[in-house]
Amino acid sequence: MRKQGSNAGQVLNALRKLTAYLNSMDRNSSGFGEDKTTWFNYPLKIISETLLFNVSVLYRVSNVINDRLILEVVKVVDPGAMRMDLQEGRKLRLFLDVRDKRYVNEVHAFLNKKTSHIKVIGMGCDIIGYVYFPENFGGIYLVGGDFTGKERGLQDFEISAMEIMCNLLSTIIMKTMFEQKAEYDDLTGLYNSGKIKEEVEKIILRFKRKPYGSAVLAMGDIDFFKSVNDNYGHIQGDFVLKEVGRIISNSMRECFDLAGRYGGEEFLMIFEDSDIQGGFEVVERVRQLIENHDFPIVERNGTPIKNKTMNVTMSFGLSLIKGNDKSVTPSDWIAKADNALYQSKNNGRNQTTVYQENSGIK
Repeated sequence: MRKQGSNAGQVLNALRKLTAYLNSMDRNSSGFGEDKTTWFNYPLKIISETLLFNVSVLYRVSNVINDRLILEVVKVVDPGAMRMDLQEGRKLRLFLDVRDKRYVNEVHAFLNKKTSHIKVIGMGCDIIGYVYFPENFGGIYLVGGDFTGKERGLQDFEISAMEIMCNLLSTIIMKTMFEQKAEYDDLTGLYNSGKIKEEVEKIILRFKRKPYGSAVLAMGDIDFFKSVNDNYGHIQGDFVLKEVGRIISNSMRECFDLAGRYGGEEFLMIFEDSDIQGGFEVVERVRQLIENHDFPIVERNGTPIKNKTMNVTMSFGLSLIKGNDKSVTPSDWIAKADNALYQSKNNGRNQTTVYQENSGIK
């Protein structure tokens, strides 16, 4: 049976959609999530619908070892369950001499760094496109589809369209990742200092427009962090910061709370639409999780040493802002949380202190 053919009109419409998607990112770059593979969802849908694949697949080039190409199956669209060899999360180990003809296009696309459309008899992807990113952006991806036994009859404009769509896909993802790098701290995955300060300013501005509501700002600092670097090295210190960032991130209320690395071993957390008790409870939970967490001790190359762990603690300071307080500035709010943090440090560390206007700590 011959595959149902796409037409030039469909292809042009698909390219317009991807171009519009790319342009829309200038107006709505607020985020695609931390999972990089989710950024492929809409472009993959367009590619699959345009070229009328029965099965669509996205691979990530995981490694090349000797004569083997290792591909991780990242996403599969296979409504008819026709390709049982393509399971998300599975790693395929393919010979570079293409002994297994099912994957001839995967290997050739990787080796030649361009779209491959060698005719495959029976099961196997009929066309594979090459999507390039720099190594620090996730490396190489391959995307393609299988007409599952139907005579493929690919036309020249379909092959060209695949190449153009892969280039657009690369541009889309790289643009998004550049924007994320401008906002996120590479080490912890939280907002960087500039972005979290910007969010503090946004809340202050919102509160000046509404007379009600409240929000809590928490500043946290890892206790005796210098001794971690001095005694175990900066690789260990970076590992601790990364783990602390993960614990904080997992403790946030999605869509309501924000967290960022303020600088060094200091962190800021914002609890919008929260009273001081609600913010205090979340911060105390974070503090206790960190106190009870076993941080693996790592080698100089970052590899955890088996059965060797260390413990750290954090101190926190909280400050409340209310909607009817029109005079407060971002610097004031941060300074109050910082002063409360200082009190936690001064009183023995590993505790949470709420800023009090009459405490004399200013």
